[in-house]
Amino acid sequence: MTCKTAVVAVLQLQDAYQPGLQALRAVDRNRIQCSNTRRLTGSVDLDTTLATAHPNASRWDYGIGQVSGSEEEAIWVEVHPANSNHVTEVIRKAKWLKGWLRTNAPGLFVMTRKANGYVWLATGSVSLQQGSRQARQLAMAGVAFPQPRLRLS
Repeated sequence: MTCKTAVVAVLQLQDAYQPGLQALRAVDRNRIQCSNTRRLTGSVDLDTTLATAHPNASRWDYGIGQVSGSEEEAIWVEVHPANSNHVTEVIRKAKWLKGWLRTNAPGLFVMTRKANGYVWLATGSVSLQQGSRQARQLAMAGVAFPQPRLRLS
């Protein structure tokens, strides 16, 4: 299954799939580096697309499809300030996203990258310490430690 097929299969996302990183806002797209952009298959702006259907939800920002070996995988990216005041909010967003994927987009849930499939992309500097209580909370929630740039191969 491809990310595009999995996205189009979700009624709420049918018109949201864009090639490459086109679904991302330009400022967010510039935070992502990819050594081989041909491996990026597509993207979805979840936050905007699901705003009407889930106006009060803690929505995650983006989904990105990437070829890994012979298969495609999904990577979920939340762009957010990275300090201790926002850890609880990002964890809440990750829990919402995982529940939404399981219920509404099981194909995408299965395609989610096993390691670091849920990425916190910092809007500025990262004001958290590796090994801190907040870092452990993020790890327990399955969210990668925040980073100022996402480097994809």
